[in-house]
Amino acid sequence: MSPQPFTPYPAPPAGRSSEMRARYPRYYAQKDLLGAAESVVAGYQRAVAGGTPVSMSHSWRDPDVPDESVQVIVGGERLLLTVEEWLDRIELAQPHLMSWVSARVHLEGAKDRAGRGRVEPYWHEAIRRANPGRR
Repeated sequence: MSPQPFTPYPAPPAGRSSEMRARYPRYYAQKDLLGAAESVVAGYQRAVAGGTPVSMSHSWRDPDVPDESVQVIVGGERLLLTVEEWLDRIELAQPHLMSWVSARVHLEGAKDRAGRGRVEPYWHEAIRRANPGRR
């Protein structure tokens, strides 16, 4: 019998997470929606210097954003993602958001933020395509 690798946290009880998700689908959908938006926005901000500003806000922190929603802002355009709209297809929110942000950012003249943690390869390639001839 080989020794088990050390893990700092015990594994969650089997089935507990799925049981909780089934019991509170809107709560977990809001967390997943927020996670998807944070992933796209933070990935962009970590990777791109000098591109179009991208930011986000959500209903847990911003009273101007409707309940159970996340708002992503690119330049002057806003995209509101609501739990009601995405509840049954939450796994598609991140690809949709990445596509929406990609279509609105301008990367001409932007630079890759090398050395700023793990850079999203998608944005690295997008910067390279938008600035041909630059290394």
